[in-house]
Amino acid sequence: MHFLATWMLLFYLFCAHSIAAQVIVNDSAVDHRLSLQELRLIFSMQKTYWPDGNKIHVFILTPSSDLHKEFCVQQLDMMPYMLQKRWDRLVFSGTGERPEILRSEAEMKQLILQTPGAIGYISNTGSLARGLYE
Repeated sequence: MHFLATWMLLFYLFCAHSIAAQVIVNDSAVDHRLSLQELRLIFSMQKTYWPDGNKIHVFILTPSSDLHKEFCVQQLDMMPYMLQKRWDRLVFSGTGERPEILRSEAEMKQLILQTPGAIGYISNTGSLARGLYE
């Protein structure tokens, strides 16, 4: 099983349709680069407040979307199903919640701009793409 998963991951990473997701945040949220560990904690809903004390609002695209899958693999270095399992565990135990799921990148851009403390991602070709990941 592990061997099959590894080959599927390699195949997925080398596909020509690669989109490359870019993390974006509201201007009020953070002014430094986010480490891989911070991104994982934020998107797995385990870190819920920014260093200044403001609540983190996490937005994602539909989990079945190619961009979401690409974001999980390239930016978070984890498979999408692993992230889903973490959210399910938090919700089932009553200790957390899932991120807000959006339908499009346009909606993502709009909500990130309007929501203080918001974080999400868009395709690398997006006009708001701002490198906040080391």
